[in-house]
Amino acid sequence: MANRGVKKPKFREDFGVFVCEHVLNDNAKVLQVTRDLEGDWQFTCGDDAADETSDLHLLAVGELLQRDISLSDAVVLEPGQGIERAATYKDWDTFALEE
Repeated sequence: MANRGVKKPKFREDFGVFVCEHVLNDNAKVLQVTRDLEGDWQFTCGDDAADETSDLHLLAVGELLQRDISLSDAVVLEPGQGIERAATYKDWDTFALEE
């Protein structure tokens, strides 16, 4: 039976999230999404070494969703959680952030 009247949560198109340099300037695919303990969102290419040394940039999440609608799966993350995948055609794996 359909859940009528129950809306699936979704990002506001103009909601600001942080992205790594590669996602912003090189159109790299987003392979990791985290929601830190303060509630801030990061959408990165998943290259841990590069992501730790590169600057993060603020971007409207709607721009990312236009590139890859599967990123909308992240909306259900609680603070301190993340999702990652090996490639865009792979399923997301959930993980907990270390404090």
